[in-house]
Amino acid sequence: HQHWFGQFEHIVSVEDADVERGKPAPDVFLAAARKLGAEPSECLVFEDSPAGVAAAIAAGMPVVAVPEAETDDGDFDAANQVLQSLVQFEPEPWGLPAF
Repeated sequence: HQHWFGQFEHIVSVEDADVERGKPAPDVFLAAARKLGAEPSECLVFEDSPAGVAAAIAAGMPVVAVPEAETDDGDFDAANQVLQSLVQFEPEPWGLPAF
């Protein structure tokens, strides 16, 4: 995914030195906020797993869940919003500019 990753200024993964624990711990999201110089509450997380939703909530970040159809057997009730597809995402209610 190198070409795709090249589109981002910062990429954080559980393999990074400053990420001690994987999801559902909030470490990866908190490390991303630090790299961005943003407060966690100013970040918006998109997640496809219940563990990721739990990690975002634990980090104090709003989260939009987009469960994968074949793995949509988890609990996404804690997410601020649940979508069936990213195409459904509307940025304006989140204070983001329209597409």
